[in-house]
Amino acid sequence: MAWPNPPSPAARSAPRRRWNWLHAVLVGSVLLPALGLAAFAWFGWRAAWADAERALGRGAQASAEYALRVIEAQRFAGISANEKLRGLSDAEIRAREAELHAALAAIVAQTDLVQSIHVADRNGRLLVSATLYPAPRDVDHSEREWMRLARDAPSQAVQIAPVDIGRVNRMLFYSLSLRRSGSGNGLPEEAFDGAIAVSINPNRVAEGLLALDDGGDVTALVRRDGEVLVRTPVLEGPLPRIPPVSPLHRFMQQEARSGTYVGITLGLGEEAGRWERLIAFHRIAGLPLYVTVGRPIALIAAHWRATLLQQLAVGTPIILLLAGLAWLALRRTEAAAAAEAALLREAAERQAAERARAAETRFRAVFDSRVIGMAIFDWATGEVLAVNDRLREMTGQANGALPWHLRMRTPAEHAPSDQRAIEEARQRGWWTPYEKDYERPDGTRLPVRIASAPLPGEPHRVVVTVQDITEQREAEARRDLLLGEINHRAKNVLATAQAALRLSRAETVAEHVQEVGGRIGALAQAMALLSESGWRSADLEELVRATLAPFLLDGTGGPLCRIEGPRVALASNAVQPLSMALHELATNAAKYGALSVRAGELRIAWSAGPGGLRLLWQEGGGPTLLRPPEKRGFGTRVMEATIRRQLGGSLVQNWLPEGLECRIELPAARSLAARPAVEAVAAA
Repeated sequence: MAWPNPPSPAARSAPRRRWNWLHAVLVGSVLLPALGLAAFAWFGWRAAWADAERALGRGAQASAEYALRVIEAQRFAGISANEKLRGLSDAEIRAREAELHAALAAIVAQTDLVQSIHVADRNGRLLVSATLYPAPRDVDHSEREWMRLARDAPSQAVQIAPVDIGRVNRMLFYSLSLRRSGSGNGLPEEAFDGAIAVSINPNRVAEGLLALDDGGDVTALVRRDGEVLVRTPVLEGPLPRIPPVSPLHRFMQQEARSGTYVGITLGLGEEAGRWERLIAFHRIAGLPLYVTVGRPIALIAAHWRATLLQQLAVGTPIILLLAGLAWLALRRTEAAAAAEAALLREAAERQAAERARAAETRFRAVFDSRVIGMAIFDWATGEVLAVNDRLREMTGQANGALPWHLRMRTPAEHAPSDQRAIEEARQRGWWTPYEKDYERPDGTRLPVRIASAPLPGEPHRVVVTVQDITEQREAEARRDLLLGEINHRAKNVLATAQAALRLSRAETVAEHVQEVGGRIGALAQAMALLSESGWRSADLEELVRATLAPFLLDGTGGPLCRIEGPRVALASNAVQPLSMALHELATNAAKYGALSVRAGELRIAWSAGPGGLRLLWQEGGGPTLLRPPEKRGFGTRVMEATIRRQLGGSLVQNWLPEGLECRIELPAARSLAARPAVEAVAAA
């Protein structure tokens, strides 16, 4: 470094300038860490807020799941009570009050949290109840909210009444109410014929919600109209509705699933007053109910301040220590700074040159490799300076045959994407990766992803990478096709399961569960067979064996089942309906036919050809049939719906004295996935 010689008057002020510079360094050593702490405090506050939002969101979701289980328990208790009273008139219920009271009390005892069940006639007078406290009959319940909701609601719809105070025991409760159905009063099924109210103490639900709280949060169960059903800590009486100005009303009107907002809530007990809280909400699926979990903002701020004070307690001494070390280091290194700077410059220049050569060598090796297409592009001039052989190969251009440019062989619909990428590079030096197609000389298209990165030390220039994404596109297409097929199958299965749940009839709940479980099990077997073939087809023999397996006894001495027929690949659309039809036939045979006795015989045979699939179900050796069934059950309706309407086939049932003979014919277009094999497979 060359110093001015001779010294000028300005040179005599150099010590003062050195002192000012040192002073600035020292101030900076304190100010910059302080600014860093301030920034850290700001980010810490944002992190504390985000942590609170996540914690409250998780709490709201967990509380919603708990509340859903509670509501489902109430609904189960109401449905069970309705089943106990099904077919009984009001007079019969009053005559058997003691017996029915015990039956309802057993339901209350078996259902967690439920404290009472009341059954009222259509005039609001109690018929029977199950509660810890006596419920007088002469009390008029016609104007109670649970009675009004059941009377005005659609048939079998579940309604939630707000928190109320018991007239006898003065205890808080909220009720789930639903209409009576299937009574013996001679009214139509859809007519209002009384109500069933299942009551729960909201404070017991609040205790369960408190168990999910990690401390300091307020959890509430809110009806869509703002009525508060449950709140922690426990309630002393009904709370006023949440005012319409609350953001929660807007979210509930929009049917938002979950979210957070800042609102004003009222504190209870020791926390009485108006509190500004961060509130998370979560909608309970299928019900007009929301769960909210709120945390005082002051509590979030207190946690943040405690963390910040801990950081300051550690950071302040470090800042002071750094300032002192900076002072000593600057004083001791000032004299040697010039010589050291010269040596460092020389070493840095030498290292930079070596790094540049090494980087250039590495870049050239990557550029010349055939792993990916690459080019060097000058976005200021729009000129491509270099292209590797892999990129020319991808675009169908012989090495060096013609100058290459970014938009070469680009279809017209992708030209705007190229132009946007160039404009983006001119604004920030590189562009966001995007996808396009190149046209090969043979007319085919090559899908690619084009990315870029600034070329170090080369202003206005970027390295362009062109990646062949043909396999990715094909994989995405296969994935979308498979997801669409799965979605279609899942909707069909859910619709069929819903029909089985809605239409199945049984004498008892256990029989109802068994029937519905068997039908859903048949659906599951069909879905399992389809999934093994990638949702394309299923083997008919495997479907028959899987469907009959639950109905046949293990070992010897049971009903004999013969399965005969060629190997047939069923079309995917026919697997589920045919499985349901076979399940209904097997269920009927197990109850009344050949599979109900050990001496029974069942023969299942089929044939397939251009005309379609023909299947024979023939029973023998079972109980003698005196006459055909007098009424058509759900199983018969299922078979007609699946065989005739869904698959366009025919169904003939001959009720012979020796057993049922059922013939099913299905058109080939709807039942067969491929031409059936010639060889037959027979098994006993």
